[in-house]
Amino acid sequence: MPPMRYLLTSLCLIALCLASHPSHADTLPAPDSVEPKTRGFMQQVANGKVTEAYGSLAPYLGVSQEPFDASAKEADTYFKKVFDRAGKTLDIARVKREAIDDHFYRETWLQKFAEAAMAWQFTFYQATDGWKLVGISYTTDIESLYSLY
Repeated sequence: MPPMRYLLTSLCLIALCLASHPSHADTLPAPDSVEPKTRGFMQQVANGKVTEAYGSLAPYLGVSQEPFDASAKEADTYFKKVFDRAGKTLDIARVKREAIDDHFYRETWLQKFAEAAMAWQFTFYQATDGWKLVGISYTTDIESLYSLY
C-alpha cells in the first residue's frame, strides 16, 4: 500500500472509530496490558490465521463491528497473496511504542519474511477509563521505523 494511501486509511479509520464508538466494548486497563493482545494477534497472523487474529481483538473495539469485519476480510485476502509470494513469516517483533499522554497508545510490530517485511500498527484510545482498539493498519513502507544507529 503506498504511504499516502496508508496514512489516509489510518486517519479515516481512527475518525470512523471515534465517531461510532460503541459503549459495549471491553477495555484494557493499561498500555502494558496491550502487548500480550497484540503479540497474540501477530502470532496468529504469522500462522496465516488473519481472520482469527482480528477476531481476537474484537472484544476491545472502540469502532463499530461492521467496518472492523470488512477490514479483517480485506486483510485476509491480501495476506493470502503475501504468503503466496513471500512465503512463511520468519519472525515477529514489537519495534515501537508511542503515546499521546494518556489518550492514545500505539504499538508497531514488524512481520519478517525471507525477502521483505511488513509493519503493523495497533492504535488504542482511552476516553475515560480503559483502552479500546481504534485502528489496525499494515504497510510495506517501513521508513518511519528507522532510528539513529
